[in-house]
Amino acid sequence: MHKHYFCCETANCDGLRRKRGQRDILVSMRPAITMPFMAVLLSLLVLALRAASGQELPSGPHGCMEGSCYPATGNLLIGRAVNLTATSTCGLTGPQQYCIVSHLQESDKCFECNSQHRYDPYRHRHSHRIENVIYHMDSSGDTWWQSVNGQESVGIRLNLEAEFHFTHLIMKFKTFRPAAMIIERSADFGRTWRPYRYFSSNCTKTFPGISANGLHHINDVICEERYSDIEPSTNGEVIYKVLDPAIHVKDPYSLDIQELLRITNLRINFTKLNTLGDDLLDRRFDVLQKYYYAIYELVVRGSCFCYGHASECAPVPGVDARENGMIHGRCVCKHNTEGLNCERCQHFYHDLPWRPAEVENPHTCRECNCNRHSTLCHFDMAVYLATGNISGGVCDDCEHNTMGRTCETCQPFYYQDPVRDIRDPRVCVACDCDPVGSLEGGVCDSHTDLDMGMIAGQCRCKAHVKGTRCDDCKEGYYGLSQNDPLGCQPCNCDPRGIIMIGAPCDQISGDCSCKRYVTGRYCNQCLPEYWGLSNDLAGCRSCDCDFGGAFNNRCMMDNGQCDCRRHLIGRQCSEVQPGYFCAPLDYYKYEAEDATGHSPGDAALPGKVRPQAETDCVQHLSNQLRRHRRHRRTSNSQQHRAALRRIRQLQQTPDVKTVHREHTPSHMVTWTGPGFARVKDGAGLVLTIDNIPYAMEYDIMIRYEPESTEDWEAIVSITSVQLPSSLRCGNLLPTEQLYTVTLPHRNRYIQMPRPFCFEPSNRYVVAIRFQRHGVSHRHLTAFILIDSLVLIPKYTELPGFQGTEAEAEHRREEMIRYMCVDSFMITPMPVLAEMCSKLICSISSIIHDGALSCQCDPQGSLSGECDKVGGQCRCKANVMGRRCDQCAPGTYGFGVNGCTACDCHSEGSSSHQCDPVSGQCQCRPGATGRQCSDCQPGQWGFPSCSPCQCNGHVDICDPRTGECRGCRDFTAGHLCERCVDGFFGNPVLGSGEHCRPCPCPGNPSSDHFNGDSCQADHTSNQIICNCKQGYTGPRCDQCAPGYYGNPEQPGGQCLPCTCNGNIDTQDPESCDPRTGRCLKCQHHSDGPSCAHCQHGYYGNALAHDCRRCTCVTAGTIQSACSDGQCHCDRQTGACTCREKVAGHNCDQCAPNHWNYGQDRGCEPCGCDPQHALGSHCNMFTGQCHCHPGFGGKQCTECEQFHWGDPQVQCQECNCHPLGSEMAQCDRLTGACECREGAAGKRCHECARGFTGDFPKCVQCHPCFQLWDDAVCQIKRDLEHIQYTAQKILESGVTPVVGDTRIRDLERKLKEVQDLISAEDSDRIHQLIGQSIDDLRAEIALTDGRLMGVTRELNTTAEEERTLRRTLSDLERELRDFNTTVARKQSLLDDYLTSGFADQFEKVKKYYQESLKAEEKCNASVSGPLSPVEQSKKTRGVTEVLLDATRDNFLRDLAAQNKSLNELQQKAHDLDKKVHHLSHKVCGGHSNASVNGSCPDSQCGGAGCRDDRGSPACGGEGCNGTVSTSAGALSLARNATDSLNAASEELQGVARKLQDIAALTQDVKNQAMNTLEKAQKNKDHFENNNKKLKDFIKKIRDFLTEEGADPESIEKVALQVLAINLPVDRTSLDKMVMQIKDSLSNLTNVEAIVNQTAQHIGQAKELLDKAKEAKSRAEGVKDAANDTKQALDVSQQAIEKARAALEEARDNLNSTRNATLEVDERLTQLEDKQKDVMMRLNNLSMEVEALRNKTEQNRQMAKDAKALANNATQLASSLEQSLNDTEKRYRELQMKVDSLGGASGGLNNINQKAKDIKKEAEDLFSKANKGIEQLRKLEKKFKSNEQRMQKQRMELDELKENATVVRDEIRDQVQKYSNCV
Repeated sequence: MHKHYFCCETANCDGLRRKRGQRDILVSMRPAITMPFMAVLLSLLVLALRAASGQELPSGPHGCMEGSCYPATGNLLIGRAVNLTATSTCGLTGPQQYCIVSHLQESDKCFECNSQHRYDPYRHRHSHRIENVIYHMDSSGDTWWQSVNGQESVGIRLNLEAEFHFTHLIMKFKTFRPAAMIIERSADFGRTWRPYRYFSSNCTKTFPGISANGLHHINDVICEERYSDIEPSTNGEVIYKVLDPAIHVKDPYSLDIQELLRITNLRINFTKLNTLGDDLLDRRFDVLQKYYYAIYELVVRGSCFCYGHASECAPVPGVDARENGMIHGRCVCKHNTEGLNCERCQHFYHDLPWRPAEVENPHTCRECNCNRHSTLCHFDMAVYLATGNISGGVCDDCEHNTMGRTCETCQPFYYQDPVRDIRDPRVCVACDCDPVGSLEGGVCDSHTDLDMGMIAGQCRCKAHVKGTRCDDCKEGYYGLSQNDPLGCQPCNCDPRGIIMIGAPCDQISGDCSCKRYVTGRYCNQCLPEYWGLSNDLAGCRSCDCDFGGAFNNRCMMDNGQCDCRRHLIGRQCSEVQPGYFCAPLDYYKYEAEDATGHSPGDAALPGKVRPQAETDCVQHLSNQLRRHRRHRRTSNSQQHRAALRRIRQLQQTPDVKTVHREHTPSHMVTWTGPGFARVKDGAGLVLTIDNIPYAMEYDIMIRYEPESTEDWEAIVSITSVQLPSSLRCGNLLPTEQLYTVTLPHRNRYIQMPRPFCFEPSNRYVVAIRFQRHGVSHRHLTAFILIDSLVLIPKYTELPGFQGTEAEAEHRREEMIRYMCVDSFMITPMPVLAEMCSKLICSISSIIHDGALSCQCDPQGSLSGECDKVGGQCRCKANVMGRRCDQCAPGTYGFGVNGCTACDCHSEGSSSHQCDPVSGQCQCRPGATGRQCSDCQPGQWGFPSCSPCQCNGHVDICDPRTGECRGCRDFTAGHLCERCVDGFFGNPVLGSGEHCRPCPCPGNPSSDHFNGDSCQADHTSNQIICNCKQGYTGPRCDQCAPGYYGNPEQPGGQCLPCTCNGNIDTQDPESCDPRTGRCLKCQHHSDGPSCAHCQHGYYGNALAHDCRRCTCVTAGTIQSACSDGQCHCDRQTGACTCREKVAGHNCDQCAPNHWNYGQDRGCEPCGCDPQHALGSHCNMFTGQCHCHPGFGGKQCTECEQFHWGDPQVQCQECNCHPLGSEMAQCDRLTGACECREGAAGKRCHECARGFTGDFPKCVQCHPCFQLWDDAVCQIKRDLEHIQYTAQKILESGVTPVVGDTRIRDLERKLKEVQDLISAEDSDRIHQLIGQSIDDLRAEIALTDGRLMGVTRELNTTAEEERTLRRTLSDLERELRDFNTTVARKQSLLDDYLTSGFADQFEKVKKYYQESLKAEEKCNASVSGPLSPVEQSKKTRGVTEVLLDATRDNFLRDLAAQNKSLNELQQKAHDLDKKVHHLSHKVCGGHSNASVNGSCPDSQCGGAGCRDDRGSPACGGEGCNGTVSTSAGALSLARNATDSLNAASEELQGVARKLQDIAALTQDVKNQAMNTLEKAQKNKDHFENNNKKLKDFIKKIRDFLTEEGADPESIEKVALQVLAINLPVDRTSLDKMVMQIKDSLSNLTNVEAIVNQTAQHIGQAKELLDKAKEAKSRAEGVKDAANDTKQALDVSQQAIEKARAALEEARDNLNSTRNATLEVDERLTQLEDKQKDVMMRLNNLSMEVEALRNKTEQNRQMAKDAKALANNATQLASSLEQSLNDTEKRYRELQMKVDSLGGASGGLNNINQKAKDIKKEAEDLFSKANKGIEQLRKLEKKFKSNEQRMQKQRMELDELKENATVVRDEIRDQVQKYSNCV
């Protein structure tokens, strides 16, 4: 808004000065900011200029731009002198004298005021009425308004006849400007008032509740001080601008801004005069003559308030003033608005809600749209909101039979003509409905609305009637009748069975139209062989029963279930029941292995037997062999011998033999059953068939496999044992058939040329002779393999395949198309097509009258279910047969686990087959065992068996390796070639020696044998014994070092010395060799068994864990210490502490004690129980922890900068730093020592005689002394009066009647005295007067508000009563409506449950009721007494009342809303302050619920309470001051505990650092050794790998060479396969996995080394801090006793360090010796290594050892980390301790001075301290070196790990190469093994 209304800047307006005849226009304008406001700015520019100069003419130009209109702006006082009043004017009742302050030194200083008449420059020049402030062009410049002398509460009020926009106010005073005043406004013609601005010279005191901090928001009410100074004494100005230019306004058209500018009344209340102060002491009339209010000029700038809908204004009716420049109050409205302020829309312009105009939107009132059917309308907000803020106009009194909000619909019984425009007067046409089929008396749809299902003119038809006039039955109904309440009767057709095209039934007869497969009157039944009545096109679905699985094609109509044969399921009977199957076409097959074999001459075979060949092959080959011998043809003779052997074998072969063939993964199974029947040329088979299931013709098929390229032929004879008796086969002749067919060698099956009719009740014999085709003689070497005989049913004879029906023909075509029969001709059978499976199941169901049982063998099958087609069960391993009831060829032992493979040895057995029960293979001569894989007893090395070689000491050996078993004669070894341990000699056969016992010193069988073995030294001819552990000497008759006993005596023995591992077992003097007493205990152990720690050590000697006692000498009793070393408990290490000293090491005082280090122990703290936080104190200083405000060592005094009695309360001084000399106040009174010019208890106020705002106190004018003397005199007089009154009370002579009055007087005198004694007594009178004026104004304001509230309450109560009545009416109507609905529902239920007669009676009854209801309805709609007419009249009266009270209601509503907004804003501000304060204190936002809980604030807050009702504030996770204080207290306590713990842990830091250095050296040595060994192993690996690669390359080159013959390849393969690896593949994989695991476990070594380096770095930082603390300590001279104790402790630490270094050296020596011993053992092991795997095993062992050592290092690093952390905490506590030490520096200095000659001792102490520092630096240097070594070791670890990884990759590659070579050799062997 500030962009359009401008007023002059303060600096310029203050510079305005009145001149006669003209005015200087001194104003600075703010430029326009936005372009849409340019025109407005031009008009307002003139407004601002004239406002600044006080010119009375209206501003211009003005008009409308795009949106809002802007009327002229001017001085609202012009023409309204009669409306301007003042509560005080001088001289109204008669002449009055007044004086001018600036004329006090002149002769004419006082003048006369006579305002009984209006001002006249000639006759009444001394009249100073209020209208004089209105400036006119023709008026002189010496007029003003003046108030009565001395009256402070004066008001000026301007009453306007209408609402105006008020922009700013300018007042120019003749005298002093007021010291305080208020500008107020009213927007409701004076009923309520609200302040604009407060003005005061001291806002804080005059208006304490009003902010004086400047504007933050445009509507803030603040107090301003710049216009209330006492200077200037004349021509002072006050300027107030409603919209401050400094405040940016986002929306100048908002309701808040408009409400801020809108006024009907303006009031200026002067509440306090500016005086020189003499009126406070002397209230006489002559003193007050110079104090009054006087105004030269008053300008109220504004314009008429038109809400932006008018650009000019006219006089308000009843106002006759027509002065030039007057701003009128009635708007000349535009935008279709009207009213005094354009506050409403014009008549018939109510389509949009009235709104104030905006800069870009004038919000023009829009004309109502009544479609020319009405000229009256009104605005409805509910309608406006419902239309999405588009239209809210509602038309009234619609004509032409129309109605609706815009007269857009027709009245009942009329409808809108679609061809006419809605504005046509004849648009509504009367309805034309058939009375037989229509309802509601012929009413129809008024218009077309497809969404609502309405069509113009459509009558309301009965339920079963349709048509525009309701003259036809609906589809599905028939028989239109007037008596039928529903109009037509339902067809009752089943919707699923009727044709959907057209009507479902005939509208006359009601007959239904059924679908194709549906029948019945109502089309609700299916035709035979159909089921499932549904909405399908055909209505019902075919049963489609399986022609084989079902008995017929009929099914249940509801679910379609067919009548199934046995064990067939499914709706169509096409599925097999679980546990059953469908027989395939080749189900009836008869294996040739089960047939009876016959020789060629047997008469049972059909056909003639052929003669044998004339040429004898055996004789021919023998003659040829003799010829080859004569000609010496060796190769040919060898071939002929082999052929001869083959022929002789064939001569011995039987005519028919069963050949079992094994199932191998590499060969496809092309046969059925176990194998074949091998039939010789001319021989044959006889089979019996007696399991035919169905009488019909069957095709006969023979499956075979030839052994040569010759064709064979078969003569088949089929004979029926009984005469056929079935209908199918009974009439067929002959009963015996003979077939001759050729068996081509290219085929695997042959089918007889014609079928044969078989029947179930008969038995048939099939005899077949097999002979070569096309020859005349049979040959003894010719054989053929016969698999089986198969009967395939002639399916075309079965039902479903016979006849010429389409379905039968289709099935036959599908059998041919999908090659269903051909699939069963060959073996193995291919995967059947789905259609084949279905058809075959149907064939099987017909033949077998259902499905067949699986009958899976429970032992050989995995489950009881089998394949759906074929019935093949799921067999276990090595089990075969359809039922899984026999072992496969090459297996045996049929049982629950299946069958086991025979695994007959290829060289030891003559066949791969074995006994099916025992599994015994057929062994060749010389072989034995079940698999024929063993040699005879006394031999080994199968298949090349050799006699056992055991040097005559045993007869049997291992059959695989030849190792002798059970060597006798004290021999041992692979061949019994050496003596057992304890014997010596040469037992080899032929040496002539035998094994004799070793003399060590006795025989092995005696109790005096101490050796393991012995050997003869041939050079010295002596026996050298190898002694058992613990023995030594040439004959093992002495005890070894570390053992004791009497081994030289029989039965004597050497036992280990029981020293618990605490001696050097290599030292002969470590223990007594006779008694075993320990002599040289190690690891700081002691005792005869080294079982406990030495004196001064503690721990577990059995675990080598004896540690030096860490007792602190300052806290340990003196008797337990000597030479700087204290003793402790040998088990726990607990020290014996002095009195009131605690801790494991006696390093701290007991709780609540201090003064550590004294001979007598620690002293009690003695903290004050009330003023201290606890009974504990600082261990060294004794300082207690005091409550805030208390201090002293024991909290018995007040804290610094506090005062008071510590037994009662200590309070903070709070002396102002600028007003006091020091921060400490008087400890008894709390008074601060003030500087000059300051006063008050805290020196925070200006002293008497000074003025200004503290601390800027300025000394008062010298005249103040005169006034002060007068005040002091009055004070003395009052004190005298008080003294006199006190005496009267004491003497008792005061009258009884006056006691109460005297006491009141005394009380008032006391109050006056207190006021006078106050520092700002010079303002007391002003304050009292101002308070009275404020109270008076407040009372008046409150009274006005109460009156307004009372009126509003009365209005609200009346509205509430009206609303209650309306609500009661609505509730009553709702109850009536619910009753009607319930009644209708009951009637509907009765209708549904009643019969036809009842319904007919009810129809007649309802018809009568309908007629009566129609009469009532007509009476209610029309007629003078109808509710419609009465409602219309009531509505008219209501609208008149609403129009009459709307203006008042709107004004009251606006005032109420404004007041409510202000209250809400204040409540919101208060709530924000409470939230902010609650967040600061508690950390929560204090959103308390009704019960006080704050569920969304975990931290609580103001008003929040917990479950117990206690206030909730703060808590864990909260950042308020409460939680922060609690956290700080907890941290302080934790810090104290941490300091105590850190002090205990610091003692062991040096020892841990030395341990780390020793361990680091040990790890380094071991890592170096491991690295060297790994390097050697790597070289060995590379050499072996290279050799192996060369070997593999040679083998590969040989195998790929073209000239390699099979014998050579076989020999090489056998040699390669004979290579025995050191370990098998499983062990190798396991070993590789172990190596990988070991290497993976080493991945943390680097992290551990890094962590150790980090810990050493932390120790280094700790050492630096300790050095820094030590250097600081050297500068502070502590007490001599404390220094001596510290030096003692340091000396002890040095001794401990030295001892630890010695121990580390011993450990290093031991480690070196152990390392040398390990190196020797490793060297021996490496010399014994034979292959790569052994070296890898050793490497794995070394890696495992390194991992264990690393784990130990990790644990030690963790311990070091813990100690380093404790040391860090202790170092932190040292800094605080040093601060306490500095406080005692002065005391120490005094004691040092008093020592006098003791300076020499101090020098020695300093020297020792320097030595300690040097040793510490040396230790630090060693630690740095250790860190460097650790870094080098880390690098070597990484390199070692990389090498190991590389070796592992090479090993994997080697294993892969070996695997490839092995597989290739196996393939070659497999290839050449198949060669003949």
